[in-house]
Amino acid sequence: MIMRTRSDQKRKNFSHGFAPIHTDFSRTMEKMWLVLAEIVADSDGSSGSRIGFMNVTTWADSRESAASKIEKYLASFGWHLVLIDRADVIDEECEFGDEVAGMIERTRNNSKAIILGTFHTYKTN
Repeated sequence: MIMRTRSDQKRKNFSHGFAPIHTDFSRTMEKMWLVLAEIVADSDGSSGSRIGFMNVTTWADSRESAASKIEKYLASFGWHLVLIDRADVIDEECEFGDEVAGMIERTRNNSKAIILGTFHTYKTN
């Protein structure tokens, strides 16, 4: 004999005989990231490749997925991601300079955005 409680009856009435819907809250949601990336940019001029760094903003669910998205995007220009120097989830309470604040605003309004900041080059020996 199966014993049913009042809560079992309420659950049955609520679900109308269908199995309850289970939501997987363990999946992570994408967040906005600010990434400082070191990059080698192949240029068409006589100077050849240039190395430098830039800020990048994008949506991702982890540092690794942000790096992967950026690496693929840069490759579409013939550029190469050397390393991720810093990658942080954007804290909306922080204040940023004009360029980064603009990048964040553009990223906020486009879930597929990968926004590149100014490319700062440096010389190597």
